[in-house]
Amino acid sequence: MTTILALSLLACVQDTSIADTAADGADTGEDEDTGSVDLDPLVGSYFPEDYAPESLARVIFVGDSITAGSGATKNGLAFTELLAENDDDTWADATWLDLGGIYESLPEVVDDSRGGATTSSLVLQQLDYVTEDLGDTVAGPTAVVVTIAGNDVQGLIGNTDDIEKTVEKITKNLGKFYDYFDDPVRFPDGAYVYLANVYEPSDNVGQADECFFGLNLEDVLSALATANAATLAQAQERGVAWIDMRGHFLGHGFNGDDPENEFHNPDDSSVWFDDDCIHPNDRGHHEIRRLFWYALAGKEFPGDGADVQ
Repeated sequence: MTTILALSLLACVQDTSIADTAADGADTGEDEDTGSVDLDPLVGSYFPEDYAPESLARVIFVGDSITAGSGATKNGLAFTELLAENDDDTWADATWLDLGGIYESLPEVVDDSRGGATTSSLVLQQLDYVTEDLGDTVAGPTAVVVTIAGNDVQGLIGNTDDIEKTVEKITKNLGKFYDYFDDPVRFPDGAYVYLANVYEPSDNVGQADECFFGLNLEDVLSALATANAATLAQAQERGVAWIDMRGHFLGHGFNGDDPENEFHNPDDSSVWFDDDCIHPNDRGHHEIRRLFWYALAGKEFPGDGADVQ
């Protein structure tokens, strides 16, 4: 635990060490079909080497209410549904940003996510759902897409003294989660885990008039940075993918339209959060879909509006 906390001190609240790494490569990203593309300088996802299988038997969705689709205004617009099959009426320019745009043979989709999930219920309940759905031995390569730990971190509001205990619980539970999918008897053909980190709606300010009764939650930002740094370190150690959802949503919270905000994007300061300040809205679900699509496809993530076919 001491090592994880020490690592967290190296990451500032907006994970600039990660963002800087992404920015360093922003001019070198190249798509084999289209040539050079500009990468998103704020997204610093981590992937083990050769972590994009050419084919999958299935994609398993587990996690919290983000994965369960909260914030989407209608069926078909949750990021999981968009990833499985694009809604062409809503996202006409993203017809290829689904599983059919990656794999010749479409994988099975299994969704065992639940609203309100924590890392504890992820391990104690959702893994049982996966076993019930798929059995004790699962043939074929499997991808696991998960958003989790936001509810764990949210529990620190007003009680950030418990950050060390909370981070220890998160990483302990995630360790059990990784063990389940790393079991060569259960998944003899391999399982690839893609874990999203935790975002927040204030664009690194810690306060937004529209959110949480206008409370100043700057102390929670520090706790969030510690938790995200810990899950990144663990992902690197365990050899799983870590998706920088927080980095991508910076500038698209409730302070993103402020020209003085360090993450303000004058070309697009649209809000990607629902009015509850917790869940993504339709645009937010689309953006999460993009993050996971590029991860599954093994491609570097382009900047806003820079999708290439």
